[in-house]
Amino acid sequence: MVNEYKNAADNGTITNKMAADEFIEFVLTENATASALASLTFGSTNAATSLLQGVFAFDLATLNTALASAGLSEFRAGTIIAVKGANLGAQNLTYNPTSAGASNHDAWSLELVAGSGALDRSETIVDGNLSVDNQGGVIWVSSSVPASKTDTSGFLHAFGHDNAPGAIANAVTSLFGAGNILSSTIGAPKSVYNSASTSVTLATDNNSTMAAPNPGANTTWIVDNLRQLVPEPSRALFLLAGLASIVMKRRRSK
Repeated sequence: MVNEYKNAADNGTITNKMAADEFIEFVLTENATASALASLTFGSTNAATSLLQGVFAFDLATLNTALASAGLSEFRAGTIIAVKGANLGAQNLTYNPTSAGASNHDAWSLELVAGSGALDRSETIVDGNLSVDNQGGVIWVSSSVPASKTDTSGFLHAFGHDNAPGAIANAVTSLFGAGNILSSTIGAPKSVYNSASTSVTLATDNNSTMAAPNPGANTTWIVDNLRQLVPEPSRALFLLAGLASIVMKRRRSK
């Protein structure tokens, strides 16, 4: 799901097809392999929210590097992936959720820089810059490459803002509910974020929480729900020990 995005005071500075001082953020609601994530596309819309604009994809090699360093075969539910412009610092691939508690957000996150960990799909029919306008914009993630500038058929999730929603914003409302489009323009720099869970509630702030859960129920949902779907190492060992004890007892009796 899309979890947050932030526009910039000067989104006219574009590097590697993304506004250099902006970021977008996703949260995984289930475990996912690197290949599964690399098969997705994501991007933005024009200011009128009527046409898809930039189309990006996660870089498979970068995702595999992060998993290998963590000793995992897939990314865990509750992982947050931020895709950011070149002016927001270096990539952060220190992903290692099994060695940290659910509240250690750095261990549960990736920060990918446009042009490196996230790559522009300029060969597609939809080609443009990934940027967010004050007047309107939608950030989306799709299971497929859009076939046209109005193709929302593969959308897994999206949300955005526009006080006069266009075709894409209206499609998002139809697909995911009215709460996924904030009916207003926004200033810059401004963060638009989900303050809740799968039942999206959008809020705005001058500050942001890049690569970390958002204030309110969003933190509870990610930390206490999504990140508890897989037992922590100590809990897993406890469960295995209990299972071994049960097996031994059954063998002795039957």
